[in-house]
Amino acid sequence: MDILTAITVLPIIAGLLLMLFAREAPTSNNEAVNRAVRNLCFAISLLIFIGVSLLAIESFSSIDWSALAFGDYTLQNDCATGSCQLIGAIGVSWRVGIDALSFPMVWLTALLVPISMLVEWDAKKGAYFHSLLLLLEGALIGVFVSLDLFMFYVFWELTLIPMFFLILMWGGEDRKYAAMKFFIYTFTASILMLVGILLMYFHTPDISGISGTLTGHHFDMVLMASQSGFMQAEGLRAFTFLLLLVGFAAKMPSVPFHTWLPDAHVQAPTAGSMLLAGVMLKMGAYGLLRIAVSIFPDQTVAFVPLLVLLGMVSLVYGAWVCLGQTNLKSMVAYSSISHMGLIFLGIATLQPLGIAGAVFMMFAHGLISPLLFAVAGSFKHHYHTLEIGSMRGIAHHSPWLASHMMIGWMGSLGLPLMAGFVAEVCILLAFWMSFGWLTLLPALTLIITAAYYLQSMQRTIFESGDPHRAILPETMRGEQARDITWHENTGMILLGALAVIFGILPGIFLGMMSNWSSGLVAESFLAVLDALGVTP
Repeated sequence: MDILTAITVLPIIAGLLLMLFAREAPTSNNEAVNRAVRNLCFAISLLIFIGVSLLAIESFSSIDWSALAFGDYTLQNDCATGSCQLIGAIGVSWRVGIDALSFPMVWLTALLVPISMLVEWDAKKGAYFHSLLLLLEGALIGVFVSLDLFMFYVFWELTLIPMFFLILMWGGEDRKYAAMKFFIYTFTASILMLVGILLMYFHTPDISGISGTLTGHHFDMVLMASQSGFMQAEGLRAFTFLLLLVGFAAKMPSVPFHTWLPDAHVQAPTAGSMLLAGVMLKMGAYGLLRIAVSIFPDQTVAFVPLLVLLGMVSLVYGAWVCLGQTNLKSMVAYSSISHMGLIFLGIATLQPLGIAGAVFMMFAHGLISPLLFAVAGSFKHHYHTLEIGSMRGIAHHSPWLASHMMIGWMGSLGLPLMAGFVAEVCILLAFWMSFGWLTLLPALTLIITAAYYLQSMQRTIFESGDPHRAILPETMRGEQARDITWHENTGMILLGALAVIFGILPGIFLGMMSNWSSGLVAESFLAVLDALGVTP
Protein backbone atom coordinates (compact mmCIF):
# COMPACT_ATOMS: atom_id res chain seq x y z
CA MET A 1 0.00 0.00 0.00
CA ASP A 2 1.40 3.40 -0.98
CA ILE A 3 1.81 6.05 1.72
CA LEU A 4 -0.93 8.39 0.46
CA THR A 5 -3.46 5.57 0.47
CA ALA A 6 -2.30 4.58 3.95
CA ILE A 7 -2.65 8.04 5.52
CA THR A 8 -6.09 8.39 3.93
CA VAL A 9 -7.59 4.98 4.68
CA LEU A 10 -5.93 4.28 8.06
CA PRO A 11 -7.63 7.06 10.09
CA ILE A 12 -11.01 6.35 8.51
CA ILE A 13 -10.92 2.63 9.28
CA ALA A 14 -9.37 3.19 12.70
CA GLY A 15 -11.97 5.83 13.61
CA LEU A 16 -14.87 3.55 12.65
CA LEU A 17 -13.43 0.51 14.43
CA LEU A 18 -12.70 2.47 17.59
CA MET A 19 -16.23 3.85 17.70
CA LEU A 20 -17.55 0.31 17.28
CA PHE A 21 -15.24 -0.88 20.05
CA ALA A 22 -16.44 1.89 22.38
CA ARG A 23 -20.05 0.99 21.65
CA GLU A 24 -19.56 -2.73 22.36
CA ALA A 25 -17.34 -2.27 25.42
CA PRO A 26 -18.89 -2.87 28.88
CA THR A 27 -20.49 0.30 30.28
CA SER A 28 -18.87 -0.35 33.65
CA ASN A 29 -15.47 0.53 32.14
CA ASN A 30 -16.49 3.73 30.37
CA GLU A 31 -13.67 5.84 31.75
CA ALA A 32 -11.01 3.28 30.91
CA VAL A 33 -12.43 2.78 27.42
CA ASN A 34 -12.58 6.53 26.78
CA ARG A 35 -9.02 6.94 27.95
CA ALA A 36 -7.71 4.01 25.88
CA VAL A 37 -9.50 5.07 22.69
CA ARG A 38 -8.43 8.69 23.14
CA ASN A 39 -4.79 7.70 23.57
CA LEU A 40 -4.92 5.40 20.56
CA CYS A 41 -6.54 8.07 18.37
CA PHE A 42 -3.88 10.55 19.41
CA ALA A 43 -1.10 8.02 18.73
CA ILE A 44 -2.45 7.28 15.23
CA SER A 45 -2.80 10.98 14.37
CA LEU A 46 0.70 11.66 15.71
CA LEU A 47 2.10 8.79 13.63
CA ILE A 48 0.47 10.24 10.51
CA PHE A 49 1.92 13.67 11.27
CA ILE A 50 5.42 12.24 11.70
CA GLY A 51 5.09 10.31 8.43
CA VAL A 52 3.88 13.36 6.48
CA SER A 53 6.58 15.56 8.04
CA LEU A 54 9.28 13.09 6.94
CA LEU A 55 8.01 13.47 3.38
CA ALA A 56 8.95 17.16 3.54
CA ILE A 57 12.59 16.26 4.21
CA GLU A 58 14.32 15.76 0.86
CA SER A 59 17.07 13.58 2.30
CA PHE A 60 14.42 11.16 3.58
CA SER A 61 11.80 11.21 0.83
CA SER A 62 14.08 12.02 -2.15
CA ILE A 63 11.51 14.59 -3.25
CA ASP A 64 12.64 18.08 -4.21
CA TRP A 65 9.40 19.92 -3.53
CA SER A 66 10.68 23.26 -4.86
CA ALA A 67 11.44 21.61 -8.22
CA LEU A 68 7.91 20.25 -8.72
CA ALA A 69 6.38 22.12 -11.65
CA PHE A 70 2.71 22.83 -12.20
CA GLY A 71 1.01 19.58 -13.26
CA ASP A 72 3.71 17.37 -11.75
CA TYR A 73 2.59 14.95 -9.03
CA THR A 74 4.68 12.73 -6.83
CA LEU A 75 3.95 9.66 -4.69
CA GLN A 76 1.30 8.55 -7.19
CA ASN A 77 0.00 5.03 -6.87
CA ASP A 78 0.74 2.67 -9.76
CA CYS A 79 -2.21 2.58 -12.14
CA ALA A 80 -0.37 1.34 -15.23
CA THR A 81 -2.16 -2.03 -15.33
CA GLY A 82 -5.61 -0.66 -14.55
CA SER A 83 -5.44 -2.05 -11.01
CA CYS A 84 -6.64 1.29 -9.62
CA GLN A 85 -10.14 0.98 -11.02
CA LEU A 86 -12.83 1.01 -8.36
CA ILE A 87 -15.97 1.16 -10.51
CA GLY A 88 -14.75 0.20 -13.96
CA ALA A 89 -18.18 0.54 -15.54
CA ILE A 90 -18.22 4.32 -15.10
CA GLY A 91 -14.49 5.05 -15.00
CA VAL A 92 -13.95 5.62 -11.27
CA SER A 93 -10.38 4.94 -10.17
CA TRP A 94 -8.40 5.10 -6.95
CA ARG A 95 -5.77 7.52 -8.16
CA VAL A 96 -3.86 9.59 -5.62
CA GLY A 97 -0.92 11.94 -5.85
CA ILE A 98 0.49 15.04 -4.25
CA ASP A 99 2.10 18.24 -5.48
CA ALA A 100 3.20 21.66 -4.24
CA LEU A 101 -0.43 22.80 -3.89
CA SER A 102 -1.74 19.83 -1.93
CA PHE A 103 1.26 18.89 0.23
CA PRO A 104 1.08 21.98 2.53
CA MET A 105 -2.62 21.24 3.07
CA VAL A 106 -1.96 17.58 3.88
CA TRP A 107 0.79 18.58 6.33
CA LEU A 108 -1.50 21.18 7.89
CA THR A 109 -4.26 18.60 8.35
CA ALA A 110 -1.85 16.08 9.89
CA LEU A 111 -0.62 18.81 12.27
CA LEU A 112 -3.98 20.18 13.40
CA VAL A 113 -5.72 16.90 14.22
CA PRO A 114 -3.39 15.85 17.09
CA ILE A 115 -3.24 19.46 18.32
CA SER A 116 -7.05 19.71 18.36
CA MET A 117 -7.15 16.42 20.29
CA LEU A 118 -4.71 17.89 22.80
CA VAL A 119 -6.69 21.10 23.26
CA GLU A 120 -9.89 19.15 23.95
CA TRP A 121 -8.21 16.24 25.71
CA ASP A 122 -10.93 15.73 28.31
CA ALA A 123 -13.97 15.89 26.03
CA LYS A 124 -17.07 14.08 27.25
CA LYS A 125 -17.63 10.70 25.58
CA GLY A 126 -14.03 11.00 24.47
CA ALA A 127 -13.98 7.65 22.69
CA TYR A 128 -16.53 8.87 20.15
CA PHE A 129 -15.25 12.44 20.07
CA HIS A 130 -11.65 11.58 19.23
CA SER A 131 -12.68 8.80 16.85
CA LEU A 132 -14.74 11.32 14.88
CA LEU A 133 -11.71 13.62 14.71
CA LEU A 134 -9.69 10.71 13.32
CA LEU A 135 -12.39 9.94 10.77
CA LEU A 136 -12.46 13.60 9.77
CA GLU A 137 -8.69 13.55 9.28
CA GLY A 138 -8.88 10.72 6.75
CA ALA A 139 -11.67 12.43 4.82
CA LEU A 140 -9.77 15.73 4.70
CA ILE A 141 -6.55 14.10 3.49
CA GLY A 142 -8.60 12.23 0.89
CA VAL A 143 -9.83 15.54 -0.54
CA PHE A 144 -6.27 16.82 -0.96
CA VAL A 145 -4.68 13.69 -2.46
CA SER A 146 -7.49 12.46 -4.76
CA LEU A 147 -6.80 12.86 -8.47
CA ASP A 148 -10.12 11.29 -9.44
CA LEU A 149 -13.05 13.71 -9.36
CA PHE A 150 -15.51 11.06 -8.21
CA MET A 151 -13.38 10.17 -5.19
CA PHE A 152 -12.67 13.85 -4.60
CA TYR A 153 -16.41 14.43 -4.31
CA VAL A 154 -16.90 11.36 -2.07
CA PHE A 155 -14.29 12.62 0.39
CA TRP A 156 -15.66 16.17 0.09
CA GLU A 157 -19.06 14.96 1.28
CA LEU A 158 -17.58 12.57 3.83
CA THR A 159 -16.05 15.50 5.73
CA LEU A 160 -19.57 16.76 6.47
CA ILE A 161 -20.57 13.69 8.49
CA PRO A 162 -18.08 13.81 11.40
CA MET A 163 -18.29 17.61 11.60
CA PHE A 164 -22.09 17.44 11.67
CA PHE A 165 -22.01 15.03 14.63
CA LEU A 166 -19.27 16.98 16.41
CA ILE A 167 -21.48 20.07 16.36
CA LEU A 168 -24.70 18.17 17.08
CA MET A 169 -23.39 16.10 20.00
CA TRP A 170 -20.78 18.36 21.61
CA GLY A 171 -21.92 21.84 20.58
CA GLY A 172 -23.55 24.67 22.52
CA GLU A 173 -27.17 25.38 23.34
CA ASP A 174 -28.25 25.98 19.71
CA ARG A 175 -26.18 23.08 18.36
CA LYS A 176 -29.08 21.38 16.54
CA TYR A 177 -29.89 24.50 14.56
CA ALA A 178 -26.22 25.18 13.79
CA ALA A 179 -25.52 21.58 12.75
CA MET A 180 -28.51 21.46 10.40
CA LYS A 181 -27.70 24.85 8.91
CA PHE A 182 -24.07 23.81 8.36
CA PHE A 183 -25.13 20.59 6.64
CA ILE A 184 -27.89 22.08 4.48
CA TYR A 185 -25.82 25.04 3.22
CA THR A 186 -22.68 23.10 2.41
CA PHE A 187 -24.47 20.03 1.05
CA THR A 188 -26.72 22.10 -1.22
CA ALA A 189 -23.74 23.99 -2.62
CA SER A 190 -21.88 20.73 -3.20
CA ILE A 191 -24.83 19.43 -5.24
CA LEU A 192 -24.25 22.31 -7.66
CA MET A 193 -20.58 21.40 -7.71
CA LEU A 194 -21.55 17.80 -8.51
CA VAL A 195 -23.56 18.99 -11.51
CA GLY A 196 -20.43 20.78 -12.75
CA ILE A 197 -18.32 17.65 -12.20
CA LEU A 198 -20.82 15.54 -14.17
CA LEU A 199 -20.78 18.06 -17.04
CA MET A 200 -17.00 17.72 -17.11
CA TYR A 201 -17.26 13.93 -16.94
CA PHE A 202 -19.54 13.64 -19.96
CA HIS A 203 -17.10 15.66 -22.08
CA THR A 204 -14.11 13.39 -21.50
CA PRO A 205 -12.93 11.12 -24.37
CA ASP A 206 -12.91 7.33 -24.30
CA ILE A 207 -9.44 6.22 -23.16
CA SER A 208 -8.75 2.50 -23.00
CA GLY A 209 -8.09 1.23 -19.49
CA ILE A 210 -9.25 4.47 -17.85
CA SER A 211 -12.70 5.32 -19.15
CA GLY A 212 -15.78 3.42 -18.04
CA THR A 213 -16.65 0.31 -20.00
CA LEU A 214 -20.32 1.34 -20.09
CA THR A 215 -20.05 5.12 -20.42
CA GLY A 216 -16.76 5.71 -22.24
CA HIS A 217 -15.91 8.59 -19.90
CA HIS A 218 -13.58 9.07 -16.92
CA PHE A 219 -13.15 11.25 -13.79
CA ASP A 220 -9.36 11.70 -14.06
CA MET A 221 -8.78 15.40 -13.28
CA VAL A 222 -5.13 15.27 -14.42
CA LEU A 223 -6.19 14.13 -17.90
CA MET A 224 -8.96 16.73 -17.96
CA ALA A 225 -6.46 19.49 -17.21
CA SER A 226 -4.06 18.32 -19.94
CA GLN A 227 -6.69 17.49 -22.58
CA SER A 228 -6.72 19.91 -25.52
CA GLY A 229 -10.15 20.98 -26.67
CA PHE A 230 -11.81 19.82 -23.46
CA MET A 231 -15.44 21.02 -23.38
CA GLN A 232 -15.15 23.42 -26.33
CA ALA A 233 -18.50 25.23 -26.03
CA GLU A 234 -17.73 28.57 -24.37
CA GLY A 235 -21.16 28.95 -22.81
CA LEU A 236 -21.02 25.48 -21.29
CA ARG A 237 -17.51 26.08 -19.94
CA ALA A 238 -18.69 29.32 -18.33
CA PHE A 239 -21.74 27.61 -16.83
CA THR A 240 -19.61 24.77 -15.44
CA PHE A 241 -17.10 27.24 -13.99
CA LEU A 242 -19.89 29.12 -12.21
CA LEU A 243 -21.33 25.89 -10.76
CA LEU A 244 -17.92 24.98 -9.40
CA LEU A 245 -17.39 28.51 -8.12
CA VAL A 246 -20.62 28.45 -6.12
CA GLY A 247 -19.75 25.08 -4.61
CA PHE A 248 -16.27 26.16 -3.58
CA ALA A 249 -17.23 29.70 -2.50
CA ALA A 250 -19.90 28.33 -0.14
CA LYS A 251 -17.27 26.17 1.56
CA MET A 252 -14.67 28.95 2.01
CA PRO A 253 -17.14 30.70 2.64
CA SER A 254 -17.62 33.88 0.65
CA VAL A 255 -20.36 36.45 0.93
CA PRO A 256 -23.26 35.83 0.17
CA PHE A 257 -22.86 32.11 1.02
CA HIS A 258 -21.39 32.73 4.46
CA THR A 259 -24.27 32.77 6.93
CA TRP A 260 -23.78 29.16 8.07
CA LEU A 261 -20.26 29.81 9.35
CA PRO A 262 -20.80 32.07 12.42
CA ASP A 263 -23.51 29.77 13.78
CA ALA A 264 -21.39 26.67 13.20
CA HIS A 265 -18.33 28.21 14.87
CA VAL A 266 -20.17 29.61 17.87
CA GLN A 267 -21.90 26.30 18.60
CA ALA A 268 -19.11 23.86 17.63
CA PRO A 269 -16.79 22.35 20.25
CA THR A 270 -13.30 23.83 20.34
CA ALA A 271 -11.65 21.03 18.36
CA GLY A 272 -14.43 21.19 15.75
CA SER A 273 -13.96 24.95 15.32
CA MET A 274 -10.20 24.51 15.03
CA LEU A 275 -10.49 21.98 12.20
CA LEU A 276 -13.38 23.78 10.55
CA ALA A 277 -11.42 27.05 10.35
CA GLY A 278 -7.99 25.50 9.92
CA VAL A 279 -8.66 23.00 7.14
CA MET A 280 -12.29 22.61 6.07
CA LEU A 281 -12.63 26.20 4.87
CA LYS A 282 -9.42 25.73 2.86
CA MET A 283 -11.07 22.88 0.95
CA GLY A 284 -13.03 25.55 -0.95
CA ALA A 285 -9.94 27.51 -1.97
CA TYR A 286 -8.08 24.30 -2.79
CA GLY A 287 -10.91 23.03 -5.01
CA LEU A 288 -11.14 26.40 -6.73
CA LEU A 289 -7.44 26.33 -7.62
CA ARG A 290 -7.18 22.61 -8.34
CA ILE A 291 -10.27 22.23 -10.52
CA ALA A 292 -11.99 25.47 -11.56
CA VAL A 293 -8.91 27.65 -12.14
CA SER A 294 -6.57 24.95 -13.45
CA ILE A 295 -9.01 23.30 -15.87
CA PHE A 296 -10.88 26.47 -16.93
CA PRO A 297 -8.20 29.20 -17.17
CA ASP A 298 -10.06 31.13 -19.89
CA GLN A 299 -13.19 31.32 -17.72
CA THR A 300 -11.05 32.36 -14.75
CA VAL A 301 -9.76 35.31 -16.78
CA ALA A 302 -13.26 36.17 -17.99
CA PHE A 303 -14.68 36.13 -14.45
CA VAL A 304 -11.86 38.10 -12.79
CA PRO A 305 -14.28 41.01 -12.06
CA LEU A 306 -16.57 38.55 -10.24
CA LEU A 307 -13.64 37.16 -8.23
CA VAL A 308 -12.59 40.70 -7.29
CA LEU A 309 -16.16 41.54 -6.28
CA LEU A 310 -16.50 38.42 -4.12
CA GLY A 311 -13.11 39.08 -2.55
CA MET A 312 -13.73 42.76 -1.84
CA VAL A 313 -17.22 42.25 -0.43
CA SER A 314 -16.10 39.36 1.79
CA LEU A 315 -13.03 41.26 2.98
CA VAL A 316 -14.81 44.52 3.78
CA TYR A 317 -18.08 43.03 5.05
CA GLY A 318 -16.34 40.50 7.30
CA ALA A 319 -14.10 43.15 8.84
CA TRP A 320 -16.90 45.68 9.28
CA VAL A 321 -19.22 43.17 10.98
CA CYS A 322 -16.39 42.18 13.33
CA LEU A 323 -16.38 45.69 14.76
CA GLY A 324 -19.87 45.19 16.14
CA GLN A 325 -19.49 41.65 17.52
CA THR A 326 -19.75 41.02 21.25
CA ASN A 327 -19.25 37.25 21.03
CA LEU A 328 -15.61 36.18 20.85
CA LYS A 329 -16.19 33.17 18.58
CA SER A 330 -18.51 35.10 16.33
CA MET A 331 -15.89 37.82 15.87
CA VAL A 332 -13.24 35.25 14.93
CA ALA A 333 -15.69 33.56 12.53
CA TYR A 334 -16.39 36.80 10.66
CA SER A 335 -12.67 37.54 10.57
CA SER A 336 -12.23 34.21 8.74
CA ILE A 337 -14.73 35.36 6.11
CA SER A 338 -12.70 38.55 5.72
CA HIS A 339 -9.43 36.64 5.30
CA MET A 340 -10.99 34.29 2.74
CA GLY A 341 -11.74 37.42 0.71
CA LEU A 342 -7.99 38.00 0.46
CA ILE A 343 -7.61 34.57 -1.15
CA PHE A 344 -10.10 35.56 -3.87
CA LEU A 345 -8.16 38.78 -4.48
CA GLY A 346 -4.87 36.89 -4.73
CA ILE A 347 -6.28 34.52 -7.34
CA ALA A 348 -7.87 37.42 -9.26
CA THR A 349 -4.48 39.08 -9.78
CA LEU A 350 -3.46 36.29 -12.20
CA GLN A 351 0.07 36.97 -10.98
CA PRO A 352 2.41 34.24 -9.69
CA LEU A 353 3.05 36.33 -6.58
CA GLY A 354 -0.66 36.85 -5.92
CA ILE A 355 -1.62 33.21 -6.40
CA ALA A 356 1.32 32.09 -4.25
CA GLY A 357 0.18 34.61 -1.64
CA ALA A 358 -3.35 33.17 -1.78
CA VAL A 359 -2.04 29.64 -1.26
CA PHE A 360 0.20 30.81 1.57
CA MET A 361 -2.77 32.62 3.12
CA MET A 362 -4.61 29.29 3.12
CA PHE A 363 -1.70 27.81 5.04
CA ALA A 364 -1.05 30.77 7.37
CA HIS A 365 -4.72 31.16 8.25
CA GLY A 366 -4.76 27.42 8.87
CA LEU A 367 -2.20 27.94 11.63
CA ILE A 368 -3.52 31.17 13.14
CA SER A 369 -7.30 30.62 13.10
CA PRO A 370 -7.13 27.34 15.10
CA LEU A 371 -5.12 29.25 17.71
CA LEU A 372 -7.85 31.91 17.84
CA PHE A 373 -10.57 29.31 18.34
CA ALA A 374 -8.48 27.42 20.89
CA VAL A 375 -8.21 30.67 22.87
CA ALA A 376 -11.95 31.34 22.53
CA GLY A 377 -12.77 27.76 23.54
CA SER A 378 -10.53 27.92 26.60
CA PHE A 379 -12.08 31.27 27.53
CA LYS A 380 -15.52 29.65 27.38
CA HIS A 381 -14.33 26.58 29.29
CA HIS A 382 -12.71 28.50 32.16
CA TYR A 383 -14.92 31.59 32.38
CA HIS A 384 -18.20 30.14 31.04
CA THR A 385 -18.82 33.03 28.65
CA LEU A 386 -17.81 34.28 25.22
CA GLU A 387 -18.95 37.86 25.71
CA ILE A 388 -16.23 40.40 24.95
CA GLY A 389 -15.83 42.74 27.89
CA SER A 390 -17.66 40.56 30.41
CA MET A 391 -14.28 39.51 31.74
CA ARG A 392 -11.61 42.21 32.02
CA GLY A 393 -8.03 41.79 33.06
CA ILE A 394 -7.66 38.05 32.43
CA ALA A 395 -3.87 38.51 32.48
CA HIS A 396 -4.13 38.60 36.28
CA HIS A 397 -5.59 35.11 36.59
CA SER A 398 -4.77 33.47 33.24
CA PRO A 399 -1.42 34.79 32.03
CA TRP A 400 -0.92 31.89 29.60
CA LEU A 401 -4.36 32.37 28.07
CA ALA A 402 -3.77 36.13 27.79
CA SER A 403 -0.39 35.52 26.12
CA HIS A 404 -1.85 33.11 23.56
CA MET A 405 -4.69 35.51 22.89
CA MET A 406 -2.24 38.31 22.18
CA ILE A 407 -0.09 36.13 19.90
CA GLY A 408 -3.10 34.84 17.96
CA TRP A 409 -4.73 38.23 17.62
CA MET A 410 -1.46 39.83 16.46
CA GLY A 411 -0.89 37.05 13.95
CA SER A 412 -4.37 37.44 12.49
CA LEU A 413 -4.13 41.22 12.13
CA GLY A 414 -0.92 40.78 10.11
CA LEU A 415 1.91 41.55 12.51
CA PRO A 416 5.33 41.42 10.75
CA LEU A 417 7.39 38.28 11.42
CA MET A 418 4.24 36.17 11.55
CA ALA A 419 2.89 33.97 8.77
CA GLY A 420 -0.21 36.05 8.03
CA PHE A 421 1.89 39.13 7.27
CA VAL A 422 3.82 37.29 4.53
CA ALA A 423 0.62 36.22 2.79
CA GLU A 424 -0.97 39.67 3.01
CA VAL A 425 2.12 41.41 1.59
CA CYS A 426 2.31 39.00 -1.35
CA ILE A 427 -1.38 39.48 -2.19
CA LEU A 428 -1.33 43.28 -1.85
CA LEU A 429 1.82 43.65 -3.96
CA ALA A 430 0.36 41.48 -6.71
CA PHE A 431 -2.98 43.29 -6.47
CA TRP A 432 -1.17 46.60 -6.93
CA MET A 433 0.54 45.25 -10.05
CA SER A 434 -2.81 44.20 -11.52
CA PHE A 435 -5.28 46.79 -10.25
CA GLY A 436 -3.26 49.81 -9.11
CA TRP A 437 -4.95 52.20 -6.71
CA LEU A 438 -7.83 49.81 -6.10
CA THR A 439 -5.38 48.21 -3.65
CA LEU A 440 -6.23 51.01 -1.19
CA LEU A 441 -9.54 49.33 -0.32
CA PRO A 442 -8.10 46.02 0.95
CA ALA A 443 -5.19 47.91 2.54
CA LEU A 444 -7.56 50.18 4.48
CA THR A 445 -9.68 47.18 5.45
CA LEU A 446 -6.65 45.64 7.12
CA ILE A 447 -6.62 48.72 9.37
CA ILE A 448 -10.19 47.83 10.42
CA THR A 449 -8.92 44.31 11.12
CA ALA A 450 -6.32 45.73 13.48
CA ALA A 451 -8.98 47.91 15.13
CA TYR A 452 -11.38 45.11 16.11
CA TYR A 453 -8.61 42.81 17.28
CA LEU A 454 -6.92 45.48 19.38
CA GLN A 455 -10.24 46.63 20.82
CA SER A 456 -11.27 43.11 21.88
CA MET A 457 -7.81 42.45 23.29
CA GLN A 458 -7.84 45.67 25.31
CA ARG A 459 -11.30 44.97 26.74
CA THR A 460 -10.46 41.37 27.64
CA ILE A 461 -6.81 41.22 28.70
CA PHE A 462 -6.61 44.66 30.30
CA GLU A 463 -8.99 47.34 31.62
CA SER A 464 -9.73 45.75 34.97
CA GLY A 465 -9.10 49.06 36.76
CA ASP A 466 -7.15 47.21 39.45
CA PRO A 467 -3.43 46.37 39.13
CA HIS A 468 -3.87 43.21 41.19
CA ARG A 469 -7.29 41.81 40.35
CA ALA A 470 -9.50 41.13 37.33
CA ILE A 471 -13.20 41.78 36.85
CA LEU A 472 -14.75 38.30 36.69
CA PRO A 473 -17.92 37.63 34.68
CA GLU A 474 -21.18 36.82 36.45
CA THR A 475 -21.12 33.37 34.84
CA MET A 476 -18.30 32.36 37.22
CA ARG A 477 -20.81 32.28 40.15
CA GLY A 478 -18.04 32.52 42.72
CA GLU A 479 -15.83 29.93 41.04
CA GLN A 480 -12.08 30.46 41.40
CA ALA A 481 -10.46 31.82 38.23
CA ARG A 482 -7.62 29.68 36.90
CA ASP A 483 -5.29 29.42 33.95
CA ILE A 484 -5.48 26.92 31.08
CA THR A 485 -4.54 23.26 31.47
CA TRP A 486 -1.26 21.71 30.29
CA HIS A 487 -2.80 20.14 27.19
CA GLU A 488 -4.52 23.37 26.14
CA ASN A 489 -1.29 25.24 26.71
CA THR A 490 0.80 22.74 24.72
CA GLY A 491 -1.47 22.94 21.69
CA MET A 492 -1.51 26.74 21.71
CA ILE A 493 2.26 27.01 22.17
CA LEU A 494 2.80 24.80 19.11
CA LEU A 495 0.43 26.83 16.94
CA GLY A 496 1.86 30.18 18.07
CA ALA A 497 5.44 29.00 17.56
CA LEU A 498 4.70 27.72 14.06
CA ALA A 499 2.96 30.98 13.10
CA VAL A 500 6.18 32.80 14.05
CA ILE A 501 8.50 30.25 12.42
CA PHE A 502 6.68 30.42 9.08
CA GLY A 503 6.59 34.21 9.37
CA ILE A 504 10.38 34.35 9.73
CA LEU A 505 11.12 31.45 7.35
CA PRO A 506 8.21 31.43 4.89
CA GLY A 507 10.35 29.83 2.20
CA ILE A 508 9.82 26.42 3.81
CA PHE A 509 6.53 26.24 1.93
CA LEU A 510 6.35 29.53 -0.01
CA GLY A 511 9.09 28.37 -2.40
CA MET A 512 7.13 25.37 -3.64
CA MET A 513 3.93 27.42 -3.74
CA SER A 514 5.62 30.10 -5.87
CA ASN A 515 6.94 27.51 -8.30
CA TRP A 516 3.48 25.96 -8.66
CA SER A 517 1.87 29.37 -9.13
CA SER A 518 4.40 30.42 -11.76
CA GLY A 519 3.68 27.24 -13.69
CA LEU A 520 -0.07 27.82 -13.45
CA VAL A 521 0.29 31.33 -14.89
CA ALA A 522 2.79 30.30 -17.58
CA GLU A 523 0.91 27.22 -18.79
CA SER A 524 -2.69 28.28 -18.28
CA PHE A 525 -3.10 32.06 -18.24
CA LEU A 526 -0.45 33.49 -20.58
CA ALA A 527 -2.01 32.14 -23.78
CA VAL A 528 -5.44 33.41 -22.74
CA LEU A 529 -4.10 36.84 -21.79
CA ASP A 530 -2.05 37.09 -25.01
CA ALA A 531 -5.17 36.37 -27.04
CA LEU A 532 -6.87 39.25 -25.24
CA GLY A 533 -3.87 41.54 -25.74
CA VAL A 534 -3.28 41.80 -22.00
CA THR A 535 0.20 41.79 -20.46
CA PRO A 536 0.22 40.17 -17.00
